[in-house]
Amino acid sequence: MIILATADNKIASRWRASLDNPENVVVVGSVTALKVQLRQSPRSTVILHGSLPGISVVSDIKELLKTDPDANLFVLADVPDEQQGIELIRAGVLGYANTHIRQDILKEAFKVIELGEIWVSKRLMQWLVNHCGPSDQYLTALANYAGLGDLTPAEQKVIEHLLNGNTNKQIALQLQITERTVKAHLTSIFRKTGVKDRLHLALLVNHYETADGT
Repeated sequence: MIILATADNKIASRWRASLDNPENVVVVGSVTALKVQLRQSPRSTVILHGSLPGISVVSDIKELLKTDPDANLFVLADVPDEQQGIELIRAGVLGYANTHIRQDILKEAFKVIELGEIWVSKRLMQWLVNHCGPSDQYLTALANYAGLGDLTPAEQKVIEHLLNGNTNKQIALQLQITERTVKAHLTSIFRKTGVKDRLHLALLVNHYETADGT
């Protein structure tokens, strides 16, 4: 089940148009209705408008995740804030970006989040890479640095573009390869490094370079 949590019909229509299976979608217009829907359809993927009437973004979302810890939450904010994004990701939200994110990027982000992986905007990704130090809770959970030394030149190229916040499609265009090849490289990179998603990979690489003095 896919739940679009917004009271704005135009935004709901735009989000729905970005989905591969727009028929399997329920739209709710309030926090109360969202809680009811999650109880009826646990383990759903939720695209949640940060301007949903009556919502206290951080506290209400934490409560929603207590109600259904297996829900995949993607929060879209009218005016994204890096600190809020960090707090939400730490609370268990899988994605955070601008409400008016481009539809092709929203589509790709949604696919990542449906798999239970983390996806954040280019801006937040770069902020995390620049501001998260070695003591951050994400870094303590990452794999040994040795995995980075096992990467092929092609995989290293993919990481360079990933650190710039590029999508798979953008990486494919810039490296003149197919999206399928980019996905294959990422799968191999995740396996070798022991990380589970793009965000943790970016943080691992940043920590490795900082510790190595590069």
